[in-house]
Amino acid sequence: MKHKSRPMENGVYVYCVIRAPGEAKSFGNIGFGGNEVYTIDYKEFSSVASVAPLKKYDMENEKEIETHQNVVNEVMKDNSVIPVAYGMIFKNRKLVLASMRVAQKAMKKGLKVVEGKVELGIKIISQQEQTGRPEAGPFIDEFEKELGKVSSDSKKLKLFSKRLVLNKAYLVDKDRVDTFSDSVEALKSKCKVFNVQYSGPWPAYNFVDIKILSKHREGRR
Repeated sequence: MKHKSRPMENGVYVYCVIRAPGEAKSFGNIGFGGNEVYTIDYKEFSSVASVAPLKKYDMENEKEIETHQNVVNEVMKDNSVIPVAYGMIFKNRKLVLASMRVAQKAMKKGLKVVEGKVELGIKIISQQEQTGRPEAGPFIDEFEKELGKVSSDSKKLKLFSKRLVLNKAYLVDKDRVDTFSDSVEALKSKCKVFNVQYSGPWPAYNFVDIKILSKHREGRR
């Protein structure tokens, strides 16, 4: 006798955290499975969430990662975003609120960092493998000096290739993004030996704790 498979249980998936807009807000049916994305408020913060399958979210699932990022991009249009790690699923709304209560101090700290700001990425790639950075050194120094003038903070990231001579994230005021972009273009025009990759704007993933809601996530599958 064949047993019918049980339908997958749903939970509450959190995409990011924002300052509470003052009243419940909907971002439309842009979440997983076309579900509505809405706010769950706790004091001055709101988790941006939707109904989603209660399961482990695979980092290899590009479609689901894209859905997560598309929601965050939409929210970013009118809000400063505290990014949350991909795959943050809770059994119910009550557990989301419990995690927000525990994470309140961390959320306050995170909002101070990201308010009015976005992350921009810079990669400088050599045409040949580098054993150090003697050739790229002066170019990198100028990049870091000039971009430091138009950013609030920066973080060096892992060099995951021998051709990658700089991998850096910059925290930039939203109203200075165009100025930052102009500086990047001016610097790129000075050197054709290296390939400069410029990306963003992104949520400030490299400047806040993206796992702030995962510290006390009881009841999650």
